[in-house]
Amino acid sequence: MAKPLVRLWERPSYDGKSFRYYLLYTDEQGKRRQKSLGHADRRKAERQRARLERKLMIGVVEPDSMKLTDFLEDSLTKTADQIRESTHTEYRSAMEDFIRIVGNIDYQRVSLNDAESYRQRCLNRGNSPATVTKKLTEIKCVFNTAVARQQLDENPLRHIKMPRCSQSEINIYSDDECERILKAA
Repeated sequence: MAKPLVRLWERPSYDGKSFRYYLLYTDEQGKRRQKSLGHADRRKAERQRARLERKLMIGVVEPDSMKLTDFLEDSLTKTADQIRESTHTEYRSAMEDFIRIVGNIDYQRVSLNDAESYRQRCLNRGNSPATVTKKLTEIKCVFNTAVARQQLDENPLRHIKMPRCSQSEINIYSDDECERILKAA
């Protein structure tokens, strides 16, 4: 969840018997501001806070915001020496597939609905439940890394339900079957 752009502050008066609400925010130029609302009405103050937050959100992009493709490159670059090359390739493949389905949106705007939509689209196109689980786990790992680096407050895939996978029976070949396979090869 993203940090609110505007916060309410109850500032006590000098005599300590009353207070007024103030809005604390960062303006479009990046300067920290405070604005007195001149009253102590909580509902009115919350409406004013929401109005100012909507105004600031229009056309404002947070400084650490980036599209999913840029987020993927940034994440893989930072973890390049910490994971195996095969893991690196699998993370890239899973995230690129995720981006194809949900779009190249801001990584901070990814939601549980996006993940559920991705899961269903993968199942609809014929991926096995085990494959979908593997892809979701890899995407989840990329977002967990972002949480650890404090790029995100929480993982948007934290509560995703994995598809049910049936436990398939393991076939064990007899010595005779192994010999026939080797002769055939």
